Amino acid sequence: MIISHDPNLLRTAGKLKDLRDMSIEEIKKIDIGEGERIPTLHELIAITKGKIKLQPEIIAPGITNELINILREENLINTTIISSFQIEELLKVKEIEPGLKIGYLLPKALTKIRIVKRRVQKAIENELYAIHPYYPIVDKEFVDFAHNNGLKVNVFTVNEEDMMRKLINLGVDGIFTDDITLLYRTLGRI
Repeated sequence: MIISHDPNLLRTAGKLKDLRDMSIEEIKKIDIGEGERIPTLHELIAITKGKIKLQPEIIAPGITNELINILREENLINTTIISSFQIEELLKVKEIEPGLKIGYLLPKALTKIRIVKRRVQKAIENELYAIHPYYPIVDKEFVDFAHNNGLKVNVFTVNEEDMMRKLINLGVDGIFTDDITLLYRTLGRI
């Protein structure tokens, strides 16, 4: 199992090649910049275990069993949050490994409040751990509603200090960012 947010190599290596059509050996030969290679989940865990908590996102269907098996092997069930936009995959995770925390991602395009509420309601009904909305839809009412119904709120992807500060003050539980240094600096100023 590899770690890649993109389904192909276009953005990282300039090649329009689908990762699903490649073997691990082929993928490991690809330079994604400055001599770096796409890591496997085992390689990522070897570097980060005990230093950070993992939050893998299930993007491709059919990887759930393998992902859970690796997390079990590495004794990471209690410290990992599995995320996905696909509620079916999340419910499968919950069925296979009830000890895993589950976060339901809300798509960026989801801006109609009634649809957002339906998704949050699904998370509540299925007793998920967290909801992961795109940050512009989050306000105090959203955070309070989620918290009052037992859900953590982890927003994505925030890369501006003022917005980080605003969201922290609203009471979000976590922030996805591309700039971890900025987030640490912002947390230090609050």
